[in-house]
Amino acid sequence: MGLAIAVALNHARQSARLDFESGRFSGWRLKLLAPHSGRIVTNPVRRGRYAARFELRAGDDTGDGVRAELKEGYNAPLGREIWYSFSTLVPRDFPIADSRTVITQWHAEEDPGEAIAARSPVLAHRYDGRSLVIDIRYSSTKTQQANDGMARILYEQEGFARGVWHDFLYRIRWSDKPDGLVECWLDGLRVINYSGPVGYNDARGPYFKFGLYHHIGDRPLVVYHDEYRRGSTRESVTAQ
Repeated sequence: MGLAIAVALNHARQSARLDFESGRFSGWRLKLLAPHSGRIVTNPVRRGRYAARFELRAGDDTGDGVRAELKEGYNAPLGREIWYSFSTLVPRDFPIADSRTVITQWHAEEDPGEAIAARSPVLAHRYDGRSLVIDIRYSSTKTQQANDGMARILYEQEGFARGVWHDFLYRIRWSDKPDGLVECWLDGLRVINYSGPVGYNDARGPYFKFGLYHHIGDRPLVVYHDEYRRGSTRESVTAQ
């Protein structure tokens, strides 16, 4: 393989633009139980022609939990800076509940012999109809046999606005060591500037998912996502 081809392939793998403009879930791995679980819509959209609508109802168990999610088939490199951007809209009638539903997450890739998919996400957006909470979990234990990572809330916003699009931009270095970092800009304002461990001591880095995970109450839950980008620089995920 020539050097130019190798560089191009490596760059392509380091970056992604999955914005539903194909009119399909192109490039995503689906955890959708039924037709209502996930579909492409033309309204509302953050940009372009299409966005994704997710709906989760009580009992929507995919065999991997009650969820309606898309997963990117890419494991982020450990110890190296990576950028992400995406947009989220929570409808005005999203029900208020006593516990939070995960609407965006990065999940760890378990090592052989662990098989504990119940480990909490290493970074998650959690929402209860009123407050948005962004939290992380981390552990330096090499082979975990329980969900025993340390948890830390990095950001909480009471009265997170519904019915409007919110734009998230992240700069992350995944590491269970002190050299990890998380920076987050919400609607252009930096709300997280964290240095320290983020993630587990695994051989492979985490992967990205969004949609809805964990149903609460009796009413269906609905959320919209759009404009997912991943890259090695800020410009690679913010350029239109």
